[in-house]
Amino acid sequence: MTETNFSSLLAILKRRQWLGGTTFLSVIAGAVAYLVLVPPQYKVTTKLMINQRQVGVAELGQNLSELSGYRPGEPSPIATQAELVKSKNVLDKTVKTVFPQGLKEAEPPLSMKVIKKNLQVKIVPETNILEINFKHPDPETSAKFINEITQTLVAENVRTIRSQATAIREFLEQEIPKQQKATQTATLAENQYRKQHGLVAEGEQTTNLVDSLGSLENQQRTIIAQLQNNQRKTQEIQQLIGLQDKQKAYVAGQVAQDETLRTLQNKLVELEISIANARSRFTESHPTVLSLVEEQEKVVNLYQKELNQVTANADAISTKKITTDELSQNLTSQFILNQIEELALQEQLKILQIQQKQLKQRLDKIPNHQQNLSQLVRKREEAVNTLKFLEGKLGEARLTEAQLLSNIRILELAEVDPSQKTPSKKVILLLAGFVGIIFATGMILLQEILDDTLYEDFDVERLVNVPFLGKLPILKQISLHPEYTDLFIENYTVIELYRRLLKTLELTQSDELKSIIISSAISGEGKSLVASHLAVVSAMLSRRTLIIDINLYNPQLHDYFGLNLSPGLSNIDDRDLSISDLIQVTNIKNLSLVSCGKLQSSSYYFLETEIFKSFLQEAQKHYDLIIFDTPPLSDYTDAITLQEFSDSLVIVSRPKFTSKSSLQTVVNDLHKKNISVTGIIFNAVR
Repeated sequence: MTETNFSSLLAILKRRQWLGGTTFLSVIAGAVAYLVLVPPQYKVTTKLMINQRQVGVAELGQNLSELSGYRPGEPSPIATQAELVKSKNVLDKTVKTVFPQGLKEAEPPLSMKVIKKNLQVKIVPETNILEINFKHPDPETSAKFINEITQTLVAENVRTIRSQATAIREFLEQEIPKQQKATQTATLAENQYRKQHGLVAEGEQTTNLVDSLGSLENQQRTIIAQLQNNQRKTQEIQQLIGLQDKQKAYVAGQVAQDETLRTLQNKLVELEISIANARSRFTESHPTVLSLVEEQEKVVNLYQKELNQVTANADAISTKKITTDELSQNLTSQFILNQIEELALQEQLKILQIQQKQLKQRLDKIPNHQQNLSQLVRKREEAVNTLKFLEGKLGEARLTEAQLLSNIRILELAEVDPSQKTPSKKVILLLAGFVGIIFATGMILLQEILDDTLYEDFDVERLVNVPFLGKLPILKQISLHPEYTDLFIENYTVIELYRRLLKTLELTQSDELKSIIISSAISGEGKSLVASHLAVVSAMLSRRTLIIDINLYNPQLHDYFGLNLSPGLSNIDDRDLSISDLIQVTNIKNLSLVSCGKLQSSSYYFLETEIFKSFLQEAQKHYDLIIFDTPPLSDYTDAITLQEFSDSLVIVSRPKFTSKSSLQTVVNDLHKKNISVTGIIFNAVR
């Protein structure tokens, strides 16, 4: 910030200090009222850990309490638990425990909406921890409420796991009798077959062959399932990467890893985007489009050349199917592995089918009775094994029901902390102070923008781009009266200011300063006082000075010097009066006055007459400096008419009186007429 801008800012703040101070204090008062009227809220915090798996006596209990891992696009278990904190079921149970008399009877009265607003749940980043906050005017109630919520969450989690175990137990209790019946049926069928055909024991060879055949069948089913799953995954990857066989996939992966090809491919993508943008703006024959297309062809040729060097099969693959991102490369690699694995599974399946055929040929040679018996034995063993498995799971389900398993663990209970009180007086007051400063500054700037009054000298050059000539103090018109002239002459401070003004006006001229027009934008700015005192100082400097009162509509100079109004300029066409008869000598040496005289019908246009021009030419021969006191520029054009007879035009303004708009209008109008303004003076400065 420059020194001028800083001074401007200080002046504005000083001028608007009452408005700014009032605005600032109003904001502070509002903050104090807020602190007085709004009861404090005490914030308490508790933390819960959501375990991925809870250790239990039975394996089933561990599985039921295990949370599924989070994957993109799937529900997050941690986020689900966070939402359950504000669920209606949990809040209703907590409210009944903490506020048994009801929310409306609580102190202060609450509602479920207020509770949800004051209850905050957030997930601690990169952890399985939930942080729960609650605010209430009573710190003890806050701690009790939030601790009850955690206990309710744990109880609900235990109940959920137990209900799942109960559902499994009930299902097993229905299935086990069915399996027992199936086992009995298989055993009875085996015994009846033995008894019917007189079979006591199976042959070792038959048993082994039947077992081997069963094992082969199981292996075939497993391989077929694996083959189908592999084919499904391969089709999904083919849809994503657009490649039909592993040879092309291998080539695409090899090309995608080449750094040069990756750079060229990125360049092609950028050119395609640029061509699309150019075609949306220009025609196909536009030079910009043609240039981009030509550059694209060059890059494609260079890409194809580099592609031929990397692999001999490049022609089989479209450049659009070659991707360089890590995900696409991983998919291509997985596609190749799936193809290889599919071939291996097909070969393995062929081998198993051959072995199965061979075993069947061997079994055909075994008596049919022995073969049928082996199958019945195998069915009985499968039924017995299944029954044992179901009975084991039934025991685990009963154990899980008896345990209190939960994957929610309370890390820390909420405790009352008096320092966790909101709103904080210190924070509110600091914030109010900051807001108060902003509001006060805004009000000051708004008032400054809306206020059309001219206050400071730095506003002058900024508004009208006209030099600022100086400041003049407040003077009374009586100071030039013959009875008080000595008092003014002895006031060296004021005389020095006017002398400096006179010297400044002289320096603005390349030739000798012979005449000055003193005017103003509006009436009441003190231009007559400035003109008269400037004439006195000029005369004191031994210059023959003539001051002419052109302000026909409000003449004042004759009163300032204690002289007569008539004769004056209005009598200039009176043939009985000479030029010397119009000039009155003041009590100040070297200073004379021509008053305006009494207003006549011809006074409105006499400035443009040949008689007035002759008068001025004659006066310039006898006086070193002529000063014109003219009416305001916004009302009359006298100052503009006199411009051709004057060396300098000075506009007098008065701080806290002159309007910015009037000054701008007057100066802009003069500039449009190619009339130069020497400068602007601030008058009546305190």
